[in-house]
Amino acid sequence: MLYLWGMALTFYTQSKKEYSPIWVRYRQHSIDAKARTTLYVETGRLKHNKILKHKMTASSDAFQKMLIAEKNKALDIVSNEIKMLEVKILSELNSRNETDIINSKWLTRAVQPRLADKTFIENFEAYLEVKKGLKKNTITSLKIVVDALKNYQKDSNTTLYLLSINKEFKQSFVEWCEKVGYANSSLKLFLGKIKGVCYHYESEGEKINPYVKNLTKNIVVNSKDQIFLTIEEIKAISKLKLNNVHLDNARDWLVLSFYTGQRYSDYIRLTKKNIHKDNTIRLTQEKTEVKVKIVITPKEQAIIDKHNGGFPPPMSSTAFNNRIKQVCKLAGLNEMIPTIQNKGRTSGKVSAKIERPKYELVSTHIGRRSFVTHFYGKMKTQDIMDQTGHKTESAFYTYLNEGRDFDVERVRKSKIDAS
Repeated sequence: MLYLWGMALTFYTQSKKEYSPIWVRYRQHSIDAKARTTLYVETGRLKHNKILKHKMTASSDAFQKMLIAEKNKALDIVSNEIKMLEVKILSELNSRNETDIINSKWLTRAVQPRLADKTFIENFEAYLEVKKGLKKNTITSLKIVVDALKNYQKDSNTTLYLLSINKEFKQSFVEWCEKVGYANSSLKLFLGKIKGVCYHYESEGEKINPYVKNLTKNIVVNSKDQIFLTIEEIKAISKLKLNNVHLDNARDWLVLSFYTGQRYSDYIRLTKKNIHKDNTIRLTQEKTEVKVKIVITPKEQAIIDKHNGGFPPPMSSTAFNNRIKQVCKLAGLNEMIPTIQNKGRTSGKVSAKIERPKYELVSTHIGRRSFVTHFYGKMKTQDIMDQTGHKTESAFYTYLNEGRDFDVERVRKSKIDAS
């Protein structure tokens, strides 16, 4: 513990895991501030601001001595980092403005690396840690945005920083989302979450680009979000002779999504373990934690048999989007669909309506939408909701932890009749 001018500065840990994050506590008069540093240390090796090294014993063999030496070397590095943090905190104290309030927020800024020097992905993931008390649905949607940003960075060969979120980023990101097949509703969600992260760090004293306020402006949810596959189109897709294994697997997932009515994040996780003895597929939906039971008809069974009693290998959403566009093109889904050209959004203008072939507008969510559109009126509405996990009445049944105990064979018959 460092005592100076009536001030006490303590470094400590509070985790029981093998390696613990190091915290710092600053006390002076009525001030009692705490902050988590970016340092980690082997649990039990930090006591009273001192690093406790491992001791050699007479019985230690050569390998044990080497291992201990490596651990002590790592502890020396942590010890030096702590001393540097002490100096940094004292420097920040001496150079602060008289109007600065010393509290946990101030201490966090003093010990953390400058956010502007960290990548936007790193800042986004740190934001997730801060916000981990949010509802699971919200956390899930934020993680989806992080994954999309990682794929965007990889495809565009760029690295984003906090100040990179500007007009040029929006234009490039919009074009990328269109290219990989994200619907405008997803694009608006992504940009909204990115905007929220930027504002969070602005409230922490970081500079952001003034254009951030315009990220979600002029994002039009248009007819692209409303298209669906007909039963005739699904049959044409099912009959395709595909020599490319990747396209073949993507086709099977697309057909399965049509007959199961699940989200991409749920059907892509299916394995043999999800298939039950009553010839149903059971799973807990990732987004809502709703438990659903899907009846298996000959359509799904044919694909399961093709994959040795299981499902096609999983693939990323980007790969899936690209491949199902190729599949649908081969199946002749060339109908021209009115849509809105998304160029010019960054200047505040929306271009005129254009027409694009249907296969270009197909994306991961189309199977679920098509399931609901096709089977509505041919099956009981509640049976459809039980398959998809949609709420309202079914929200009650999730409380029972199993979903509604519907008549599997009755639903299977009505589903087969509608196919």
